[in-house]
Amino acid sequence: MSSPLYSIASSGLKAAQIALATTSNNISNAYVDGYNLQRVTLSEAQQSGALGNGVTITGISRAYDSLVVGQLRAASTSAAAASTYSDNISQIDNLLSDSDTDLSTQMSTFFASLQALSSAASDSAARQTVIGSGQNLVSQFSSLDNTLRDMDSAIDSQLSATADQINTYAQQIANLNAQIARQGTGSESNALLDQRDQLVNSLNELVGVNVTVQDDSTLSLTIGSGLTLVQGSSAYSLAVVPSAADASQMALAYDRGNGTLSEIDPATLSGGSLGGMLSFRDGALADARNQLGQIALAFADSFNQQHQAGVDLNGDAGGDFFTLGSPTVVSNTRNTGSAVLSVAFSDSTAAKASDYTAKYTADGWQITRNSDGASVAYTTSTDAGGATVLSFEGLSMSVSGTPSVNDSYQLKTVSNVIQGLSVAITDPGLIAAGQADDESGDGDNRNAEALLALQNTKLVGGSATLSTAYASLVSKVGTETSNAKITATTQASMVSQLTEKQQSISGVNLDEEYVDLQRYQQYYQANSRVMTTAGTIFDALLSALG
Repeated sequence: MSSPLYSIASSGLKAAQIALATTSNNISNAYVDGYNLQRVTLSEAQQSGALGNGVTITGISRAYDSLVVGQLRAASTSAAAASTYSDNISQIDNLLSDSDTDLSTQMSTFFASLQALSSAASDSAARQTVIGSGQNLVSQFSSLDNTLRDMDSAIDSQLSATADQINTYAQQIANLNAQIARQGTGSESNALLDQRDQLVNSLNELVGVNVTVQDDSTLSLTIGSGLTLVQGSSAYSLAVVPSAADASQMALAYDRGNGTLSEIDPATLSGGSLGGMLSFRDGALADARNQLGQIALAFADSFNQQHQAGVDLNGDAGGDFFTLGSPTVVSNTRNTGSAVLSVAFSDSTAAKASDYTAKYTADGWQITRNSDGASVAYTTSTDAGGATVLSFEGLSMSVSGTPSVNDSYQLKTVSNVIQGLSVAITDPGLIAAGQADDESGDGDNRNAEALLALQNTKLVGGSATLSTAYASLVSKVGTETSNAKITATTQASMVSQLTEKQQSISGVNLDEEYVDLQRYQQYYQANSRVMTTAGTIFDALLSALG
């Protein structure tokens, strides 16, 4: 049966079947995440002579707009970072604003006990209350500091889990690249392309990725400052390692495929939940810990100095009422010089809420404040032992030995204060409530009044009282939390808008597919009628010939 009607109708039936199958596939996958709407592309078969040859199936394409997808990915990675940051800083805000952990209440209680002592300087019960209130205040400082340290440790654990998930996604994307390359870019790869896009989106939620599409539809992915994560069928990996600058803190490292790990500058990873975690850890969390440490330092050290100026019930000079943690220096593991650094507080009221980085350059020492990255001016002197001493912002840094150019050190100052904070005395009689010119100290309350006056003295940074400094910390965190929530909400709204736009292009509309189903069904039936007509004509011809 060689009638042109048969071949034309046959091509139409085949096209109708493919169109019906494609529409059915769209309907079946309407609620599958990452599925892109598919459409059959038909074209007229090449004509021979005066008659046509029916229809040709050109292909089955995905409804896909790379520009919209790129915009959605950029918005999604920013939203993930903003959401992670907001969730984390909210924990600090809740911690500081909780009445059960309110430090200002404990400070007020402590100074109230000093007020009672100044009214009855020889009363042992009043003296014991001062010690007890001091211990409660120390406990409150420690509780806040430990909670913040636990948050830091939790982020280190999250970094490790996130790095593992990133590596898994990268390998899966590389595998799909290989499969797509083998199958080609035709309609048979549509499902693989959808799977790969969904994996890229999931990866992008963890860390911002830059996507490059090769001519053969192979994806290349980079992160940070251009580190290749996926190239063709090859995937590179991330690891979490102790930081070379400070082994107590974990850092992300990049494996270039040769087993050599290179630390990644966290500032370059600004997208995804990973970027949000790093931004929070190195920003808001570090700032809160340092500001809390600054308050503890100014309070405990100033109190100790005033306490030493008085006399106890035995007429002896007062000693330290509090012990507090001392600054430490951490050497970078890559240092090559022989320099040994030590640091001490020279003026606790001038100390800033920050740790520092000391780096030796060809021009000498460079001191950088970690909290804001500002370069810090210093004066230089020489101590009795011949060591070089650098003085800056309430600190004295002593250098012995010979540093090499590019050697660097972390000066952990206020961040360590609370770890060593405690009440140094247990004997109520050793509280130096009396003034030094009173030999017995019995009943003299003049130093107790001086200690009480510290409550309203600008001890913190030379510009704030203890209560105003803590209120400033609470207010700052509250403001940052509010701003973070607004940013997260705004970014989420942008993602919703772009998702709606992307779905209007690539999503399945069941109403439209139902219409297409009826349309292609009629198309199939019409071609069947052509086939039937062709058969009737052929039978008539045979009958006539017979």
